[in-house]
Amino acid sequence: MRKAVWKATACCLAGAMTFAGNGVVTMASGNIVPLAGLESRIKEQKDKKEAAGGTIQVKASGYDVKAIAQVDEYVNVRDAAGEEGQVIGQLYNNSAADILGQEGDWYLIKSGDVTGYVKSEFFATGEQAKELAGNVGTEMATVNTTTLMVRKKASAKSKVVSMVGDSQCLEILEDAGDWVKVAVDSDVIGYVSKDYVDCSTQFVEAESIEKVEAREDAAKTAHDKAEEMLSAAVEAMNSATADEAAYAAYMASQAAAEVKQLAAEQAFDYDLQELAQNTIDKANEAAYAAVMAEEAQKAAEAEAAAKAEAEAAAQAAADAAAQAEAEAAAQAEAEAAAQAEAEAAAQAQAAQEAADAAAQAAAEAQANAAQQGTDEAQQAADVAIQEAETAQAEADAAAQAQADAAAQATQSSTSDSSSTSGTRQSIVNFALQFVGCPYVYGGTSLTNGADCSGFTQSVMANFGISIPRTAGAQSVGGRAVSLSNIQPGDLLFYSGSGDYGIGHVTMYIGNGQVVHASTSRTGIIVSDIGYRTPCAARSYID
Repeated sequence: MRKAVWKATACCLAGAMTFAGNGVVTMASGNIVPLAGLESRIKEQKDKKEAAGGTIQVKASGYDVKAIAQVDEYVNVRDAAGEEGQVIGQLYNNSAADILGQEGDWYLIKSGDVTGYVKSEFFATGEQAKELAGNVGTEMATVNTTTLMVRKKASAKSKVVSMVGDSQCLEILEDAGDWVKVAVDSDVIGYVSKDYVDCSTQFVEAESIEKVEAREDAAKTAHDKAEEMLSAAVEAMNSATADEAAYAAYMASQAAAEVKQLAAEQAFDYDLQELAQNTIDKANEAAYAAVMAEEAQKAAEAEAAAKAEAEAAAQAAADAAAQAEAEAAAQAEAEAAAQAEAEAAAQAQAAQEAADAAAQAAAEAQANAAQQGTDEAQQAADVAIQEAETAQAEADAAAQAQADAAAQATQSSTSDSSSTSGTRQSIVNFALQFVGCPYVYGGTSLTNGADCSGFTQSVMANFGISIPRTAGAQSVGGRAVSLSNIQPGDLLFYSGSGDYGIGHVTMYIGNGQVVHASTSRTGIIVSDIGYRTPCAARSYID
């Protein structure tokens, strides 16, 4: 929830006001009613007072109709001028209001979207209010032209140090006559012509009771989330689960950042400030638990690694022994197969020689039988042929046995041989989670405060990407990128008085926008890429 602000300019301080009402307003709690129907109830009371002749009319003059609350914490705004009035809002210390009317010691005031009654003793008016305004109000300049040049000095001939766009709000640091000195970023200060800006004073305004309660509910929800995540982080620490503890710590830090931002909206809500500190403490405890969980996990992993290494060594020794035994058996089998093959070859050769001899004898016997023409010769030839066929069959069997032995040897030899990457978008989404967190010069904490280069360095570090600490050093690291080819996650740099001539760095998030830690007033914000003119771009991704 953002602070509501009240804008006042000199031209809106004149006019006649009608005052009415009675009763007492204190900081004690009262009955609470919604805003709906309040205006009609107030009008009804004013009409009754006017009918009774109780209306006081005055001519408004400057801060006579402007009031600034002066209380320890806050004062209740009620729907009627008395303690019986129901609480409809809260007006905090140094908040501003318009005085609409008065009866006795009570003002009818309007501040922001709250209209109701507050006792006059809680306000400073007139010259006192005017003097306070300079201390509690913030002077702002709103650009009313398409593009406005910010110059080094209060002169149209002076060097341009930056350019700002239409409707951009700049904090006024000094009134220089026809010019005002403004802050664009923490490192860019210059002058703009009053002709192109609308100057106003911004004050804190009252808040409706609905807004107050909504903020308290949101803060309580975030506090409960941090408490839940602390318990999860402690449980993860006890089980040495670093990832779960880190996630719980991160979620706790997010909850703390949310409560811190809510508390920053209203510094005088002391209960909320206490709740915020309690939430931050829980987030810190969760972070400590995450560190302890990581150390415990590392120790457990080291022990497991040592055990695994010992088991692997033992298994390796057993495997080596088994391999040696298998190789010896395979060698013996191969030698036996080779021996069998050699013996089979010898037998096959002898059988073939016998078969050849038998065939030769059969041929000779056949020839003799044909020559002699006798039955005896023919019988001898038939016997020789039969013996030759038998010898050939034996030779063929021996040859087959040799082939089988050779195949077995080959198989044994073969058996022996065989025994022997979306990253860019993730970075952008992570960076955008910290929009609204504070700017702290020299800081690197994404939740408690970082400057421009500390912000980009810490975002990149979350993804294991290491980049230099300063904007200047970052501008010469990584890979150079053309400004026309930038991608989400790339860094844009702007001229300034820092090292390498660089004064500021932002992260491009796509769609013509950048996220950056801007100033101590604005914190981490999203801006259009052209809110200043970048001079270089670098990529540390891919």
